[in-house]
Amino acid sequence: MDLKKRLCHALGMLALFLTTGYATAQTMVVVADTWCPYNCEPTAKKPGYVVELLKSAFATKGQSVSYRVMPWTRALLDTHSGKAAAVIAANGREATEHQLAIGSEPIGVAKGCVFVPASSPFKYRSIQDLDGLTRVGVVGGNAYQNDFGEWLSRPENRPKTHEVFADNPSERRAEMMTRGRLDGIFEDYTEMAYVLSAKGLQNQIVSAGCQSPSPLYVGFSKKHPHAQDLVATLDMEIRRMRKVGSLKDLLMSYGLEDWK
Repeated sequence: MDLKKRLCHALGMLALFLTTGYATAQTMVVVADTWCPYNCEPTAKKPGYVVELLKSAFATKGQSVSYRVMPWTRALLDTHSGKAAAVIAANGREATEHQLAIGSEPIGVAKGCVFVPASSPFKYRSIQDLDGLTRVGVVGGNAYQNDFGEWLSRPENRPKTHEVFADNPSERRAEMMTRGRLDGIFEDYTEMAYVLSAKGLQNQIVSAGCQSPSPLYVGFSKKHPHAQDLVATLDMEIRRMRKVGSLKDLLMSYGLEDWK
């Protein structure tokens, strides 16, 4: 076989390899900023339940998952452009804005809650209730939504607000609350539930009420030639794990319960 024929043969084999299944000996790059317990540090013993879920789903297709951490805006842009195959924990609005393919099965829900000391009588049902707080811990630089965002924007509430810029702001605020330095924390329910479980503080700090939940998804790049296959594979794995009980076991290992 001459050089020209060999080259044609090699190109033909490559084309066959690329078109005989999206999961053939591939590594799927998945990106996000760190948001434990959804996705934690890549090198951690427990990298996040969504990372574990993805690895389980695509291992059955012979495909490995490479999880990488980067700023959230870049993660969305890289997935939109096709540099990454998927982004973890995008909401519906973000998926639409960045033209991401999402399935019918969420990988969790984002739900902003007010956390208080277990001994506190405080309950959150409306924005007016928030006026009963005197020292609220928030993450510095975060954009809070709905009631929380409106309440924080009011000038009269600035003296009541304590911004935390630590590497682990949820852990830091939980510690501050146990020391009596905060009487309220605004945080995602799943994130804080994970922190409280890990620190053994479930009986000291509790949720006093939450805003409406928003589903979270793994958003797949529509630039990926098999985006819909990826979506279907993850949906099927979530349903399978929920049916056999392994999803419950996975979530329990992070101190969580099923969002459904």
